[in-house]
Amino acid sequence: MATSINARTLRQRVIDMPVGRKLFNGFAALTAVLALVIGCLFLTVARLGAANDQIVDVAAARSEAADHLRFAAAELRAAQQAYVLAWPSTHQAFDEAAGQFESSLQTLRDGAADAVAQTLVRKIATGYQTFLQTDQLIWEALQSGQPVLARNLTLGAEALAFGFMADDATSVATIAANSRADAVAAFHDTSDEARLLGIVLGVIALLVMSIASWIITKLIRDPLHRVQQAAERAAEGDLEAEADVYGDDETGRLALAFNSMLTKLRLREQSLVTEHRRQETFSKVQRALEMSDDESTALEVVGLTMADVLPGRSSELLLADNSKSNLEQAVVAGSNPDGPGCPVASPFSCVAVRSGSAVTFASSTALDACPHLRNRGVDPCSAVCVPVTFMGRAMGVIHAVGAEHHSPTTAEIEAVSMLSTQAGARIGMLRTMVRTSEQASTDSLTGLMNRRTFQTRIRSLRRADTPFAFVMADIDHFKRVNDTYGHETGDRAIKTFCDVAKAALRQSDLMARWGGEEFAFAFCDLDPNDANALIDRIRLELAARLSTSDLPGFTASYGIVAAGQCASLEDAVRLADDALYAAKAQGRDCSVIADTDAPSGRNGSTAAVRVTEKLRSNAAGVLATLARDDDPVSL
Repeated sequence: MATSINARTLRQRVIDMPVGRKLFNGFAALTAVLALVIGCLFLTVARLGAANDQIVDVAAARSEAADHLRFAAAELRAAQQAYVLAWPSTHQAFDEAAGQFESSLQTLRDGAADAVAQTLVRKIATGYQTFLQTDQLIWEALQSGQPVLARNLTLGAEALAFGFMADDATSVATIAANSRADAVAAFHDTSDEARLLGIVLGVIALLVMSIASWIITKLIRDPLHRVQQAAERAAEGDLEAEADVYGDDETGRLALAFNSMLTKLRLREQSLVTEHRRQETFSKVQRALEMSDDESTALEVVGLTMADVLPGRSSELLLADNSKSNLEQAVVAGSNPDGPGCPVASPFSCVAVRSGSAVTFASSTALDACPHLRNRGVDPCSAVCVPVTFMGRAMGVIHAVGAEHHSPTTAEIEAVSMLSTQAGARIGMLRTMVRTSEQASTDSLTGLMNRRTFQTRIRSLRRADTPFAFVMADIDHFKRVNDTYGHETGDRAIKTFCDVAKAALRQSDLMARWGGEEFAFAFCDLDPNDANALIDRIRLELAARLSTSDLPGFTASYGIVAAGQCASLEDAVRLADDALYAAKAQGRDCSVIADTDAPSGRNGSTAAVRVTEKLRSNAAGVLATLARDDDPVSL
């Protein structure tokens, strides 16, 4: 285990080594191998030189000494025979030949390397001593005058001793020659071994250099290759393709920088995807809200969006009512059909509305949690509240709850904030449009529809062939009320008349302020007689209301016509106007039904209505003129 750990540690240290250090160490290793090879080659050359020296200095000297010994032995024998045959003669030549022989024998004795050669040298020395002793006898025989004995000794014992000595010298020469041959063979063997050693060392050097180069290349190439592969995958769009390189060298730091870049790119991509989805959601919600023609449709879009951006949470939209002082639940989303049920009563009782931004609460039991989250009779929860505003004014809040300590994410809060902004803008605009439309189509004093709107509704009834009775009404002596009691009292009189009339109308009936103290009615599906009965009820209710009021007493006159029997709206207005003035002429506080069958004209009269000329501002009547100006096209 320790060996394995040490191996891993060593391998990691090699991986962490800088590239420059790796190259330096690699070239140092190659240099060491080359030096080793060169050293081994020098050693081989030295060994070859030693072998050559052995051949030249030892084997050659020994062979030469052996040859000299043979030659010296031959000269010694010849010198002996010469002084014996030439007797009387001197012994000097023999002594010189003996000196040379002894010198050669000593040289051979010094160079004898093996036991056989040493034995032969000793045998030659022994034979030489015998030869010298016999020579002494021969010399003494010659001196004593015995030449025959001397010659016999020379040819007998001396010849035998010399023969043994010559044979031994020849054997020594043969051994020396063989030794020389062995030395030459050893030289050749050493040369071959040196050549083989050089080849082996060269191969080993090449192998070591190749392995070192491969290791260095692998240590540098493999990490770069992995970085390259990761870069290619990243270029194809795979931002998860990190380089699997771990080390503290240049390649490791390059891989670390590359992986860091990919991490930043992934985060950027996630941010862009999130932003794209957010913008896509914004666009969808905006398009859906823009297609909402009324508040209920817009609220439906808000509910669907809340369910989408706040999954797993119960949410609701609370909106202020017309008084802007009360918050009411407008739409809910989530699993709870009743919604979170926030009990906040008014916009400015909401923490989010007061802060003007989104607020979150991790737990409804926390000390700093919104007071409206507590005491709901439900389990502890987390919450998020986002104010809904329009043109800087608070109009509601989006409230959502979830599991305790499970606060919404930043993306969810941003989505809800986006929804609150767009919902506030659209709902506020729809309410403004409705308010503007109402202001344009209603009378500001009474809240009744104005003349133009009433005419539009009448056209719709006529297009639908709906029968209705058309009634024109006018408050009697209204100018006298204004002049006597003031315009404020006059306005109160008009509103009182409207309140009484509206209370008596059915849901399908229409009433409008035609102008000043003049009013128009349309009683759907009623004939003039039934309409007259309804008018009588209005007259009685008005009298009863005024009897208990501080207003001065006043009455109203009415002109009734069956609108379906008139050729146009202008005709209906003219006939109702004539009937109204007939009621005025009959004493006011009454109603008159116009006869649609009798001819009528500026100066004419109908069978049922007698029009007094002095009560009209022109032959067609004031109201008929207004009707003709506003709606000149007949229906």
